[in-house]
Amino acid sequence: EDFVYHWKAITHYYIETSDDKAPVTDTNIPSHLEQMLDILVQEENERESGETGPCMEYLLHHKILETLYTLGKADV
Repeated sequence: EDFVYHWKAITHYYIETSDDKAPVTDTNIPSHLEQMLDILVQEENERESGETGPCMEYLLHHKILETLYTLGKADV
């Protein structure tokens, strides 16, 4: 799944470069986040009203928004 690939690329960056203090704009993270957003929007447009797609389920189940908040807060 592309959604999971992009999320794992983001988490892999933080695991592999924990000592690096490069601005997030100098990384591939914004591109991966944009791809994740595009996938979620496309999934939503293809679903019946009220249905939750697999990518949204993954986002909610794995607490991706909370993780992004924590990573961003620590990256200030």
